[in-house]
Order: sequence, then C-alpha cells, then structure tokens
Amino acid sequence: MSVASFALVWNWEDRRRDYEFNSGIQQRAKMLQQHFKSDLETIRTVGDFLTASQGASSSSFRQFVARPLERHASIEALAWIPRITDDERNDRFGKTGDDSSDRFEIRERSKSGQLVPSPKQAEYFPIDYIEPALGYETAVGFNLASSPTYSWVLSQARKTGKMVVTGLVEWNKDRETMPSLLVALPIYYSETGQSPGENTQELQGFILGVLRLSDLFEVALGKRELRHTNIYLCDDNPNRAEVDTVPRGAPKSMLAIYESEPMLVRASEENALAIMAGSSCAGFANQAYGQKLLVEEPEEIGSKSIRTENSSWTLYVAATSKYRQLQTKHWRSWSALLIGLLWTSIPVTYLLTSLGRTAQIENLALEQAGQAEKLQRAFNQLAREKGKSERLLLNILPKPIADRLKQDPGIIADSFPEVTVLFADIVGFTKLAARIEAREVVKLLNEIFSAFDQIAVNLGLEKIKTIGDAYMVVGGLPVPRSDHTEAIANMALDMQECIAQFDATHRESLSMRIGIHTGPVVAGVIGANKFIYDLWGDTVNIASRMESHGIPGCIQVSTATYEQLKDKYLFEERGTIRVKGKGDMTVYLLVGKKIGGASENSRYLPSKGTWTKWNSGVDESRVPIALLNPSAN
Repeated sequence: MSVASFALVWNWEDRRRDYEFNSGIQQRAKMLQQHFKSDLETIRTVGDFLTASQGASSSSFRQFVARPLERHASIEALAWIPRITDDERNDRFGKTGDDSSDRFEIRERSKSGQLVPSPKQAEYFPIDYIEPALGYETAVGFNLASSPTYSWVLSQARKTGKMVVTGLVEWNKDRETMPSLLVALPIYYSETGQSPGENTQELQGFILGVLRLSDLFEVALGKRELRHTNIYLCDDNPNRAEVDTVPRGAPKSMLAIYESEPMLVRASEENALAIMAGSSCAGFANQAYGQKLLVEEPEEIGSKSIRTENSSWTLYVAATSKYRQLQTKHWRSWSALLIGLLWTSIPVTYLLTSLGRTAQIENLALEQAGQAEKLQRAFNQLAREKGKSERLLLNILPKPIADRLKQDPGIIADSFPEVTVLFADIVGFTKLAARIEAREVVKLLNEIFSAFDQIAVNLGLEKIKTIGDAYMVVGGLPVPRSDHTEAIANMALDMQECIAQFDATHRESLSMRIGIHTGPVVAGVIGANKFIYDLWGDTVNIASRMESHGIPGCIQVSTATYEQLKDKYLFEERGTIRVKGKGDMTVYLLVGKKIGGASENSRYLPSKGTWTKWNSGVDESRVPIALLNPSAN
C-alpha cells in the first residue's frame, strides 16, 4: 500500500506539472496571437483613415499614428507608401511646395550601398511619411520597389488586395539592421469616370507596418510568462521570396527567441536533439543552417500553431532545468512513503486527498473554460447589439449629428446661410391606395421611397423625413457644400425617372409634383422621445409651397433656385402665381440639363434591382406640352 501510494503520488505530480506546462503553452500562444491581431488591427485602422481621407498630409498622418505607436510597443514604424507614376514624379516630387515635408527625391540603393536617384520606371513606391521619423531621416523617398524583399510583399498585397505579412526580413534604421516582420496593406480609392457596370478601384499605395522581433516576447507576454522557460517562434512557410534576407547566423525559419537558459548549440554538438524533429520548423532540424536545440528530455518541449493573415507560425516552449526543479515537487511522494511505513492509514488518506485535488484542478479548469466561453459569447452579443444601435441611430440622424449627440446630449441647433430644400408628392398614390390592400400599399410606397433614399445617398444629400406619400430632402447640410443646388436638381430629375420606371414596371400612372427653393435654414434635433433631425425657416415654407402649388409631373422652382441653375439646366417660365402666405411669386419649371454644360448629367437610378449610371442630354419626355393648373393629389 505504501509503495503504491508512493508511485501514485509521483505520477500525479508529473501529470500536474505537465498539465500546468501545457496550459501555459496554450496561454502564451493565445496572448501572442492576440498581440499580433491587435498590431494588425492598428495597421488596418491607419489604412481606413487614409482611405476615408483619400490622402492625408504628413502632419495629420503623424498626429493620427502617434497614439497607436505609443500603445503598441512592438510596432517599430508605420509608413505611407504612395504609388507614383513616372508622369507624376516631377510634378509631385521635383518641385518646391508649401509643405516641404512632402518634397523629396525618389531614390534607391546602388550595388555599392549608396542612395542614388531611381532610374526612370513606369511606377515607384517611395516612403512618403514614416513615423516615428527619428532614425528614418534617410528613409524618406526610398523606393521600396527597388528592393526584391520589399517589392515581394508589395506585389503580393497588390495581387491579393489584402493585408500580407512577410517572413523574417532585415529592416534598416540608422544604418543598422533589425529582425522584423513587414505588414503591407493596399489602399484603394474608387476611380472616377467609370463606364456603365464597372466597379473598379485604383491602387493608391500601401500602409507599411514594421513589427519589431528583437523584444517580441517581453512586449507580448510580459516577464512573468517568461520565467524559467525558453520560447521560440518559427515560421512554417519559410519558402517565400523574402526569406532570402535574414540576419546572418540565425536559422531561416526562426523568427524570435527568448532563452532563460541557453539551449541552442552548434549542429556538431554530440547528442544534440532538434526541436520536434521532422516538424515544419525546418530551421531547427536542418544541419545546413548550423543550429540545433540541446535538451535532455525532448518530451518537455511543447508547441502550438498560430495563424495570422497569410502566415502560419509555430510557438515552441521548452522547460529549463530551473523550471523542472521548481515545478517538480516529488517530496510529497517521499513523505507519503515515509509516513506510510509508519502509519498505514495515512497513505490512504493522502491518496484520497490527491485524487480529490486532481479532480478539483480538472473541474476548475473546465469551469474556467466555461466561464471564458460565456464571457466571450456575452461580449460578442454586446458587440452585435452595439452595432445594431449604431445602425438604428444613423437611420434617424446624420452621422455628424449622431457623433455630436453622443459627445454632448444637449441641444443641437445650427444655422446654414444657404441650402436647397426639395419637397415631393406622389400624385395619384391616394387613389392607388384606395383600391389595393394595406400591405401592398406599404410595400409599393417602400419600394418608391427606398429608390429615392438610394439616389439621395449617391448624390450626398440628406433625407429629412417622409409624411404619407410626401418626401423631403435637403442639400448643403449638415456638412455645407457649394453644389447643393445642382445636386437637388439632379435628384429631382432622377425622382421623375424613378416614377417612370415604377409606372412601366407596375403598369400604373403615378407622377411626381416637386418643389424646390434655395435659402437659409436652421437645423437641429428636437424631441425627447422619437427625436428627429428637422429644419425650420421661411426657406422650408417656400419649398413646400413650390410643391403644393406645382403641376403634376413637373419640377417647380423658385426664382432663387432658378438664378443658380439657369446656366446649366433648361427651364420653362411658368410665370407669376399666387402663393399662400407669400403673395405673387415668379416660378419656373425645371425641364432638364443642358448638353455640354459645366458638368455632365450623370445620375444613379434604380433598374431591375440594381443601380445603372449613364450620361445623357435633355430628356425631351419631361418637357410639358402645356402648363396645367395645380391639382391636388
């Protein structure tokens, strides 16, 4: 009984040590993967900033990346690499401008290692901005496409259109090299002047992130997780173009090393055992690379795969002799044997206690795993609910107003010196609603208004509200714009075309009565419950009168709107009409857009469930034969 207790406790201690060791490997791999994901997400955020701003100055780039660089110590540098054609080279980089930081010479390294001007090429990828700038003064203007290693990562990112992570490369700073990983994220802007049906994007450049490997484990895991263990990170895909440039003397597949107790020795060392012989970390097992790992017990090496973007790595953790001394507590076994020889009953009690502790540890592990899973599910649910709330808020308020309301829930009110307001009413819809079911009424009205909403989005206009079958939209707020009158005119023409398509599809005879006026307004958020973003002022009233006193099938505009559009659009003068509350007013009917005007008549309209873009002159079908008297819906 005593001998059995001794063997059982000994085995239990070994299993406990192995369990804690393997759990530690899983934890370290998870922390390392989360660290890399956080770094890559930071690079994506910088890419989103450049995509949204479509070009940022060096000062705004520096300001935006300052905090991410401060919070992510393993990010050595962030750089903006624009795509520069040969035609753009002299215009953008050969002259002196107001922003001297954006003016430099595109260079590359000669065979002797000197920086020389890049020869004439179809395109260049120079470093435009790099932060932190200290230590990279000579890097600005360096053409990354001239280096095979850097060119590889740029071409891969360009070919896939996705973020690409390299293997181990040498990164130069202050004439010194450091082992690093490069992350390239392609930045695209939508091309202008696309043909019908096209949806292409133009490559503008890359966000280049440099991830430092020299102190990777200290930064990602912390010193507590590194005590008495050796940690090695290996690249499972070493056969890539960029791995031809690695730090001299290191295995090609080795990315990062932390050793509490030296284990890497020369391959000629007798009885040296490679890490997990035959594994994908070929740099350890291949003697040609001159490195092997010397361990006494190969089973005390654990591994865990880590995947990020296009890379697959393996984390190896080796227990040092110090770790084995601290974690192996076989004194309990000897105590059990000694006491068992004296008192037979004590080993039995200790055995039951040991078994209970094993079950307790396993139950605790299962409980913690279950709690972690529940927390993750709760976090994911919270993120989904937050996303729903954000989308619902943006369906009610413009994004700039919603952002202001989040920061300050007080009263939001702004004055705009000039905007253009459009009111539209569907003529004939009341009769249509009287002869079909309520569900069908809502379905058709939603189909029409959804098409109007898409036109407003495409033209950058702000929908204010709908009342029954009436629709209100405004141009020039909440963000002022100079072409708000033209945008509203284009929307009015597009709305007529939408109704025409609707009539052709559903075999109905609906038409639009549209009124437009330009002038100052006050805009703000009102209400405590079901609050809305609304407009006030005489401009709103006149625009409403333009619609209510208009002609079905026509677009009636005020003199103020006419004066801003008369050089680019075709009008018919309706003459002077009496407007309620305003007296006699001279009004005009918008017919179409002049051919060969200052800007093309380019509009987005719904067709067979998609949006089709085309250019046209005046649509003669919109020209009324005779002016009719206003009629009610």
